[in-house]
Amino acid sequence: MGLFQMIINIINIKMECIKGDDCYKALDLEQYIIFYFTASWCGPCQQIYPQILELIKKIDSEKIIFYKIDIDEDENDDLCEKCNVKSVPSFLLFKKRDYVDRVQGADINKIIELINTKCL
Repeated sequence: MGLFQMIINIINIKMECIKGDDCYKALDLEQYIIFYFTASWCGPCQQIYPQILELIKKIDSEKIIFYKIDIDEDENDDLCEKCNVKSVPSFLLFKKRDYVDRVQGADINKIIELINTKCL
């Protein structure tokens, strides 16, 4: 990949929003998976989102992948229930379908600590 394409990729960093069966398929990936449970009406979710995008730029996507999951999507009801998501934002860490840990609330430092202690 050329330098120009790498710069374009960095500028266009975003988090894939998934729902329904795609959430379960993501858990089959080799990387650590962080599900970011959010809602459009959630102020703290909107506030932390740019910080999460900045964090994504700094982490190795070969090791950790973030996915955004909207709790208001009907297709996500089952996953939210199985993951016991009671408040947003919530960040759940998985490895090979196994639940590892979670962070609740819009505290970027806790998310960084989760990554540093559980993924690296």
